[in-house]
Amino acid sequence: MSDDPYLRNRTFYEDISGDFTVETTQDDLVIKDGKVNETIFIQKVHVSITTASGGKTWQLTDDANPTPKQIAGPFATDTDGAHYDRDYGAKGVPLGEGQGLKLDVSAAGAGGLVVWEGYRKLTGVAAPA
Repeated sequence: MSDDPYLRNRTFYEDISGDFTVETTQDDLVIKDGKVNETIFIQKVHVSITTASGGKTWQLTDDANPTPKQIAGPFATDTDGAHYDRDYGAKGVPLGEGQGLKLDVSAAGAGGLVVWEGYRKLTGVAAPA
């Protein structure tokens, strides 16, 4: 097993790392689905703005309704080439149990890339089969 504690969690549990290209027409979207009785832990986030749009923001939240948990951001989309990094350690920051990872866009107009590292693990009690 790896000596890297970030990778160890992603190997032992389910690796949910990924990336999403944000189009300028993009609105709010769940970019990683949640699963019943499981919790997603976000370890790292990288956001890169490739097409700026003044006065708008992006943030990552869980998809709880009506009150999502804020995970990262808000990130300003005012400048082409802007990038933001967040590191939450090997354990990561948990979303709500059963919740997915959501890109919350204040308004369409900016474009770029969102990359995340994390894992998902069983945290609830599963019903017997």
